[in-house]
Amino acid sequence: MDYEEKKQKIEIIVNSEMKKIRTNELKAIVERIERNHPKSNEIYKKMKEIIPGGVEHNLAFNFPFPLASKRVYDCFMETVDDVKLTDFLMCGGPIILGHNYKPFIEKMIDVIQNVGPCHGITNEYELMAAEALQRHFPSCEMVRWYQSGTESAMAAIRVARTFTKKKWIVKIGGSYHGWSDQLVYDLHIPGTKTLESHGIPPSTFKWIESVKPNDIEELKAIFKEKRKIAAVIMEPMGGESGANPVRPEFNKEVEELCHENGTLLIFDEVVCAFRLSDGGGQKYYGVKPDISVFGKIVGHGFPSAGAIGGRKDVVSVLAGGVAGGDKKAYTGGTIAANPLTCAAAYNAIKLIEETNAVEKATKCANRLSGGLNKVFQSHDLPWFSYNEGAAIHMHTSCVFGLDLKNPTHIGQINERKEFMGHLGAALVDQEIISVAGSRFYTCLQHSDEIIDSTIEKIDKICKLVE
Repeated sequence: MDYEEKKQKIEIIVNSEMKKIRTNELKAIVERIERNHPKSNEIYKKMKEIIPGGVEHNLAFNFPFPLASKRVYDCFMETVDDVKLTDFLMCGGPIILGHNYKPFIEKMIDVIQNVGPCHGITNEYELMAAEALQRHFPSCEMVRWYQSGTESAMAAIRVARTFTKKKWIVKIGGSYHGWSDQLVYDLHIPGTKTLESHGIPPSTFKWIESVKPNDIEELKAIFKEKRKIAAVIMEPMGGESGANPVRPEFNKEVEELCHENGTLLIFDEVVCAFRLSDGGGQKYYGVKPDISVFGKIVGHGFPSAGAIGGRKDVVSVLAGGVAGGDKKAYTGGTIAANPLTCAAAYNAIKLIEETNAVEKATKCANRLSGGLNKVFQSHDLPWFSYNEGAAIHMHTSCVFGLDLKNPTHIGQINERKEFMGHLGAALVDQEIISVAGSRFYTCLQHSDEIIDSTIEKIDKICKLVE
């Protein structure tokens, strides 16, 4: 499915009356979830007394209540109520080999037992992991490890400002680059600007601007207006991991515009790396960014995982260790580059290479998105699906496609988000868990039989729609 067809289908959905699950069917779904997941419900009630909102995970389902897991393995998740779910959440994307992949876990157990998880000084795995990352991302002439994608994005814009001696950062509207103060701006739905920026002084955004996705003319206008732009930061596959699809030429156009203006291009590869392709968005689209940002993907789900890489002259402006001084960008982190995380990165990359996991997961994604489109067509629904590599989008409410300059769209945000929650509940009722009821990540363990069963279950959900 090409870009123009995706955009046309999104416009049809956002400009039409939204489909809904029939009231009596939704009520029955909720009743079954309450009956089948009582321990999760009880944990949630207790969590609300201790944890703000009762949930800490951005990817958690909140309707009718968040689930609590007991364990994960292969491509499955078992809840505390011993309900086995087919897992397309994949911890938000980093799990390519599958949960608790035995050859990987055996390596990590050995590291824990014989090396130790955190030393506080350099360990050889730090170098081995950096070299492994460079094999797939040759643009990363230098690499620096951090503890999350949020930290890595923070470091990337600090490096860009230090290197260029410019202040402005431009991001693509609707994209998520972590929750640091400066980047909680124009999140999720393009055009929202500071809608979600509570607790952040407006002055924080003095040197941040955003542009509409795929609009190179608007970006050109920003360059003419601001002129001194340090960097453009973007998700190469489009905002929200491709929920806002990217125009085929857009990445290359941005690269050329940045180079013409002495501006650095930052690719956020937190989801793209080893999922869009084994060389991330830059290999997939044939673009060479100046800085690349990595997150949970480089640790295959192990905690404290993040990194930036890029041109040697650019990344070398980072201070080494605690050394500061003129023209050096200060960053830190006691646990950053710990042996456990770096060993996870090294071994995961090695096993991904040996198993051809990216190609196999992508074949599963092709099968799933193609099957879903046949189902939607058979039910005469305007919904549609597409995948970029091993990331699948299922557009039903298209909340990310709303145009906030259209007054009829502004009041639809909550309603369309609510429907995604209802659809997520319907998926759980069919023993499937995904990202927000609209995104599926495949891995090495998703077999053709599992994909076909998933398509059949979503077909059952479509029969409940009015």
